[in-house]
Amino acid sequence: MTRLTKDELQKMIDENPLQSLSSIGEATGNSRVAIEKLLKTYQLDAYRNQKIKRLRGEKARKRRDYQN
Repeated sequence: MTRLTKDELQKMIDENPLQSLSSIGEATGNSRVAIEKLLKTYQLDAYRNQKIKRLRGEKARKRRDYQN
């Protein structure tokens, strides 16, 4: 198990904000719980949620536009 730095974890979030915590953990040799704790420790949980919300908002707008 390798402890990720804040920069490493933030880079993973930037590359794919929708990637599950389990997938991040699997790729780095950590558990989902360990990744969740690191997100809170590094205060990246709100950062990740904001990126997800922004992505989902864009996709939702595209779906609404397509339906009209």
